[in-house]
Amino acid sequence: MQISEAIDDYIYNITTIQQKSAATVASYKNDLEKYKKFCLDNHVQQVEEIDNLFVQDFLSAEKAYLSNNSLVHLLTSIKNLHTYLFLNYDIANPVAVIALKKQQHLPIFLNENEVELLLNSFDENDDIQYFHKLLLRLIYITGMRVSELCDLEIKNINITHKQIRLIGKGNKERIVLMDTLTAENVLYYLRNIRPRFNKKNQNVYLFINQLGNRLNRQFVFQLIKKKKDELLIQKDISPHSLRHSFATHLLNENTDLRTVQELLGHSDISTTQIYTHIENKHLKEAYNKLERAKKKEI
Repeated sequence: MQISEAIDDYIYNITTIQQKSAATVASYKNDLEKYKKFCLDNHVQQVEEIDNLFVQDFLSAEKAYLSNNSLVHLLTSIKNLHTYLFLNYDIANPVAVIALKKQQHLPIFLNENEVELLLNSFDENDDIQYFHKLLLRLIYITGMRVSELCDLEIKNINITHKQIRLIGKGNKERIVLMDTLTAENVLYYLRNIRPRFNKKNQNVYLFINQLGNRLNRQFVFQLIKKKKDELLIQKDISPHSLRHSFATHLLNENTDLRTVQELLGHSDISTTQIYTHIENKHLKEAYNKLERAKKKEI
Protein backbone atom coordinates (compact mmCIF):
# COMPACT_ATOMS: atom_id res chain seq x y z
CA MET A 1 0.00 0.00 0.00
CA GLN A 2 1.29 3.45 -0.90
CA ILE A 3 2.16 5.66 2.07
CA SER A 4 -0.09 8.48 0.81
CA GLU A 5 -3.05 6.11 0.43
CA ALA A 6 -2.42 4.59 3.87
CA ILE A 7 -2.38 7.97 5.60
CA ASP A 8 -5.50 9.18 3.77
CA ASP A 9 -7.29 5.96 4.75
CA TYR A 10 -6.29 6.35 8.41
CA ILE A 11 -7.27 10.04 8.55
CA TYR A 12 -10.66 9.17 7.05
CA ASN A 13 -11.11 6.49 9.71
CA ILE A 14 -10.37 8.71 12.71
CA THR A 15 -12.44 11.55 11.24
CA THR A 16 -15.54 9.68 10.06
CA ILE A 17 -15.59 6.34 11.88
CA GLN A 18 -13.93 7.14 15.21
CA GLN A 19 -15.15 10.76 15.08
CA LYS A 20 -12.08 12.21 16.80
CA SER A 21 -12.20 15.93 17.54
CA ALA A 22 -11.13 18.35 14.80
CA ALA A 23 -8.12 19.38 16.90
CA THR A 24 -6.98 15.75 17.33
CA VAL A 25 -7.38 14.99 13.63
CA ALA A 26 -5.45 18.15 12.70
CA SER A 27 -2.55 17.28 15.03
CA TYR A 28 -2.33 13.69 13.71
CA LYS A 29 -2.55 14.92 10.13
CA ASN A 30 0.26 17.40 10.73
CA ASP A 31 2.50 14.68 12.20
CA LEU A 32 1.77 12.23 9.41
CA GLU A 33 2.43 14.82 6.70
CA LYS A 34 5.98 15.13 8.10
CA TYR A 35 6.26 11.34 8.14
CA LYS A 36 5.04 11.06 4.55
CA LYS A 37 7.49 13.74 3.38
CA PHE A 38 10.39 11.91 5.03
CA CYS A 39 9.33 8.66 3.36
CA LEU A 40 9.04 10.21 -0.10
CA ASP A 41 12.27 12.20 0.30
CA ASN A 42 14.00 8.89 1.00
CA HIS A 43 12.32 7.17 -1.97
CA VAL A 44 10.05 5.03 0.21
CA GLN A 45 6.70 4.75 -1.57
CA GLN A 46 5.19 1.65 0.02
CA VAL A 47 4.30 1.13 3.69
CA GLU A 48 5.70 -2.40 3.47
CA GLU A 49 9.19 -0.92 2.85
CA ILE A 50 9.26 0.82 6.24
CA ASP A 51 11.15 -0.93 9.03
CA ASN A 52 12.11 -0.17 12.62
CA LEU A 53 15.43 1.49 11.74
CA PHE A 54 13.78 3.75 9.17
CA VAL A 55 11.32 5.07 11.77
CA GLN A 56 14.17 5.62 14.23
CA ASP A 57 16.04 7.60 11.55
CA PHE A 58 12.96 9.77 11.08
CA LEU A 59 12.64 10.41 14.83
CA SER A 60 16.36 11.25 15.07
CA ALA A 61 15.98 13.77 12.24
CA GLU A 62 12.97 15.40 13.93
CA LYS A 63 14.62 15.46 17.35
CA ALA A 64 16.65 18.52 16.35
CA TYR A 65 13.49 20.58 15.85
CA LEU A 66 11.04 19.23 18.44
CA SER A 67 10.71 19.18 22.21
CA ASN A 68 10.66 15.79 23.91
CA ASN A 69 6.88 15.90 24.37
CA SER A 70 6.30 16.86 20.72
CA LEU A 71 8.52 13.94 19.70
CA VAL A 72 6.45 11.60 21.89
CA HIS A 73 3.27 12.92 20.21
CA LEU A 74 4.84 12.36 16.79
CA LEU A 75 5.68 8.75 17.68
CA THR A 76 2.14 8.22 18.97
CA SER A 77 0.72 9.41 15.64
CA ILE A 78 2.99 7.02 13.74
CA LYS A 79 2.20 4.12 16.08
CA ASN A 80 -1.53 4.68 15.71
CA LEU A 81 -1.18 4.72 11.92
CA HIS A 82 0.78 1.45 11.80
CA THR A 83 -1.47 -0.24 14.38
CA TYR A 84 -4.47 0.66 12.20
CA LEU A 85 -2.74 -0.73 9.09
CA PHE A 86 -1.80 -3.94 10.92
CA LEU A 87 -5.33 -4.53 12.25
CA ASN A 88 -7.12 -3.67 9.00
CA TYR A 89 -4.68 -4.66 6.24
CA ASP A 90 -2.36 -7.12 8.01
CA ILE A 91 0.69 -4.93 7.23
CA ALA A 92 3.57 -5.59 9.65
CA ASN A 93 3.94 -2.96 12.39
CA PRO A 94 7.55 -1.65 12.45
CA VAL A 95 7.10 0.63 15.47
CA ALA A 96 5.55 -1.66 18.07
CA VAL A 97 8.77 -1.88 20.12
CA ILE A 98 9.83 1.80 19.89
CA ALA A 99 9.15 3.81 23.03
CA LEU A 100 9.84 7.36 24.21
CA LYS A 101 9.17 8.63 27.71
CA LYS A 102 7.16 11.82 27.97
CA GLN A 103 8.59 14.45 30.28
CA GLN A 104 6.14 15.50 32.95
CA HIS A 105 5.79 19.26 33.45
CA LEU A 106 3.75 20.67 36.29
CA PRO A 107 0.82 22.70 34.95
CA ILE A 108 0.92 26.47 35.42
CA PHE A 109 -1.95 27.71 37.57
CA LEU A 110 -3.10 30.90 39.27
CA ASN A 111 -3.71 31.19 42.99
CA GLU A 112 -7.07 32.50 44.25
CA ASN A 113 -5.85 36.10 44.46
CA GLU A 114 -4.49 35.99 40.91
CA VAL A 115 -7.77 34.59 39.56
CA GLU A 116 -9.64 37.37 41.38
CA LEU A 117 -7.25 39.98 39.93
CA LEU A 118 -7.80 38.61 36.41
CA LEU A 119 -11.60 38.45 36.61
CA ASN A 120 -11.97 41.80 38.36
CA SER A 121 -9.97 43.54 35.64
CA PHE A 122 -13.00 43.52 33.31
CA ASP A 123 -15.53 46.35 33.22
CA GLU A 124 -18.94 44.66 33.52
CA ASN A 125 -20.71 47.81 32.35
CA ASP A 126 -19.21 47.19 28.92
CA ASP A 127 -21.00 44.31 27.16
CA ILE A 128 -17.87 43.19 25.27
CA GLN A 129 -15.84 43.01 28.47
CA TYR A 130 -18.77 41.32 30.22
CA PHE A 131 -18.69 38.65 27.49
CA HIS A 132 -14.90 38.25 27.74
CA LYS A 133 -15.05 37.89 31.51
CA LEU A 134 -17.79 35.27 31.23
CA LEU A 135 -15.64 33.11 28.95
CA LEU A 136 -12.75 33.03 31.42
CA ARG A 137 -15.00 32.71 34.46
CA LEU A 138 -16.79 29.71 32.95
CA ILE A 139 -13.49 27.86 32.34
CA TYR A 140 -12.38 28.52 35.91
CA ILE A 141 -15.71 27.71 37.59
CA THR A 142 -16.34 24.46 35.65
CA GLY A 143 -12.82 23.31 34.67
CA MET A 144 -13.91 22.83 31.06
CA ARG A 145 -11.40 22.70 28.22
CA VAL A 146 -11.19 25.60 25.74
CA SER A 147 -12.41 23.28 22.99
CA GLU A 148 -15.41 22.34 25.15
CA LEU A 149 -16.17 26.02 25.71
CA CYS A 150 -16.14 26.69 21.96
CA ASP A 151 -18.21 23.57 21.20
CA LEU A 152 -20.79 24.25 23.92
CA GLU A 153 -24.31 24.16 22.48
CA ILE A 154 -27.22 26.18 23.86
CA LYS A 155 -29.31 23.03 24.36
CA ASN A 156 -26.67 21.62 26.72
CA ILE A 157 -26.86 24.38 29.32
CA ASN A 158 -29.46 24.34 32.08
CA ILE A 159 -29.64 27.71 33.83
CA THR A 160 -32.32 26.62 36.33
CA HIS A 161 -30.33 23.67 37.65
CA LYS A 162 -26.96 25.40 37.04
CA GLN A 163 -25.71 22.43 35.01
CA ILE A 164 -23.75 22.12 31.78
CA ARG A 165 -23.52 18.97 29.68
CA LEU A 166 -20.10 18.71 28.06
CA ILE A 167 -18.91 16.41 25.29
CA GLY A 168 -15.19 15.93 25.91
CA LYS A 169 -12.37 13.90 24.40
CA GLY A 170 -13.45 10.66 22.81
CA ASN A 171 -17.05 11.94 22.82
CA LYS A 172 -17.20 11.30 26.58
CA GLU A 173 -20.12 13.07 28.23
CA ARG A 174 -20.00 14.68 31.67
CA ILE A 175 -22.02 17.14 33.72
CA VAL A 176 -20.35 20.15 35.36
CA LEU A 177 -21.87 22.69 37.72
CA MET A 178 -22.06 26.48 37.86
CA ASP A 179 -22.44 28.69 40.89
CA THR A 180 -25.41 31.09 41.07
CA LEU A 181 -23.43 34.12 39.89
CA THR A 182 -22.07 32.34 36.82
CA ALA A 183 -25.54 31.04 35.91
CA GLU A 184 -26.88 34.60 36.17
CA ASN A 185 -24.01 35.85 33.99
CA VAL A 186 -24.81 33.25 31.31
CA LEU A 187 -28.49 34.21 31.42
CA TYR A 188 -27.65 37.91 31.02
CA TYR A 189 -25.39 37.07 28.05
CA LEU A 190 -28.15 34.99 26.43
CA ARG A 191 -30.80 37.69 26.85
CA ASN A 192 -28.83 40.89 26.26
CA ILE A 193 -25.52 40.30 24.50
CA ARG A 194 -25.83 37.26 22.26
CA PRO A 195 -28.86 38.61 20.33
CA ARG A 196 -26.80 41.67 19.29
CA PHE A 197 -23.93 39.45 18.13
CA ASN A 198 -26.21 37.01 16.31
CA LYS A 199 -26.08 38.61 12.87
CA LYS A 200 -26.11 35.23 11.11
CA ASN A 201 -29.00 33.69 13.06
CA GLN A 202 -26.69 31.11 14.62
CA ASN A 203 -28.81 29.11 17.06
CA VAL A 204 -26.62 26.11 17.87
CA TYR A 205 -23.52 27.25 19.74
CA LEU A 206 -23.75 29.25 22.95
CA PHE A 207 -20.76 31.48 22.33
CA ILE A 208 -20.40 33.55 19.16
CA ASN A 209 -18.23 36.56 18.42
CA GLN A 210 -19.35 40.06 17.42
CA LEU A 211 -19.57 39.03 13.78
CA GLY A 212 -21.96 36.21 14.62
CA ASN A 213 -19.39 33.46 14.03
CA ARG A 214 -18.83 30.51 16.33
CA LEU A 215 -16.11 31.17 18.90
CA ASN A 216 -12.71 29.57 18.23
CA ARG A 217 -9.79 28.58 20.45
CA GLN A 218 -7.48 31.27 19.09
CA PHE A 219 -9.85 33.98 20.29
CA VAL A 220 -9.71 32.72 23.89
CA PHE A 221 -5.92 32.27 23.80
CA GLN A 222 -5.47 35.82 22.49
CA LEU A 223 -7.82 37.14 25.19
CA ILE A 224 -5.69 35.56 27.93
CA LYS A 225 -2.45 36.80 26.35
CA LYS A 226 -3.81 40.35 26.18
CA LYS A 227 -4.84 40.22 29.85
CA LYS A 228 -1.52 38.70 30.88
CA ASP A 229 0.35 41.62 29.29
CA GLU A 230 -2.11 44.21 30.59
CA LEU A 231 -1.89 42.98 34.20
CA LEU A 232 1.87 42.28 34.04
CA ILE A 233 1.34 38.66 35.08
CA GLN A 234 4.75 36.98 35.10
CA LYS A 235 3.49 33.41 34.77
CA ASP A 236 3.26 32.00 31.25
CA ILE A 237 -0.50 31.48 31.48
CA SER A 238 -3.01 30.26 28.91
CA PRO A 239 -6.72 29.37 29.08
CA HIS A 240 -5.62 25.93 30.30
CA SER A 241 -4.13 27.65 33.36
CA LEU A 242 -7.68 28.43 34.52
CA ARG A 243 -8.62 24.76 34.16
CA HIS A 244 -5.47 23.85 36.12
CA SER A 245 -6.40 26.45 38.75
CA PHE A 246 -9.88 24.92 39.07
CA ALA A 247 -8.39 21.48 39.79
CA THR A 248 -5.69 22.74 42.14
CA HIS A 249 -8.10 24.86 44.18
CA LEU A 250 -10.53 21.93 44.54
CA LEU A 251 -7.73 19.74 45.91
CA ASN A 252 -6.75 22.58 48.26
CA GLU A 253 -10.28 22.31 49.65
CA ASN A 254 -9.79 18.54 50.21
CA THR A 255 -11.99 17.43 47.30
CA ASP A 256 -11.16 13.78 46.62
CA LEU A 257 -9.11 12.93 43.54
CA ARG A 258 -11.83 10.78 41.92
CA THR A 259 -14.29 13.68 41.98
CA VAL A 260 -11.73 16.03 40.42
CA GLN A 261 -11.02 13.38 37.77
CA GLU A 262 -14.71 13.20 36.85
CA LEU A 263 -15.13 16.99 36.75
CA LEU A 264 -12.08 17.37 34.49
CA GLY A 265 -13.15 14.52 32.21
CA HIS A 266 -9.90 12.57 32.59
CA SER A 267 -10.19 8.95 31.50
CA ASP A 268 -7.15 7.97 33.59
CA ILE A 269 -6.71 9.09 37.20
CA SER A 270 -2.93 9.23 36.72
CA THR A 271 -3.52 12.34 34.58
CA THR A 272 -5.34 13.97 37.50
CA GLN A 273 -2.63 12.99 39.98
CA ILE A 274 -0.25 15.58 38.55
CA TYR A 275 -2.20 18.18 40.55
CA THR A 276 -1.19 16.45 43.78
CA HIS A 277 2.43 16.94 42.69
CA ILE A 278 1.76 20.67 42.43
CA GLU A 279 0.57 20.73 46.03
CA ASN A 280 3.54 18.65 47.18
CA LYS A 281 5.89 21.05 45.40
CA HIS A 282 4.32 24.10 47.05
CA LEU A 283 4.34 22.45 50.48
CA LYS A 284 8.03 21.71 50.01
CA GLU A 285 8.72 25.32 48.98
CA ALA A 286 6.81 26.60 52.00
CA TYR A 287 8.78 24.26 54.29
CA ASN A 288 12.09 25.43 52.81
CA LYS A 289 11.12 29.06 53.37
CA LEU A 290 10.22 28.24 56.97
CA GLU A 291 13.57 26.51 57.50
CA ARG A 292 15.45 29.53 56.07
CA ALA A 293 13.46 31.86 58.34
CA LYS A 294 14.36 29.77 61.37
CA LYS A 295 18.07 29.92 60.47
CA LYS A 296 17.89 33.70 60.19
CA GLU A 297 16.33 33.92 63.67
CA ILE A 298 19.20 31.87 65.09
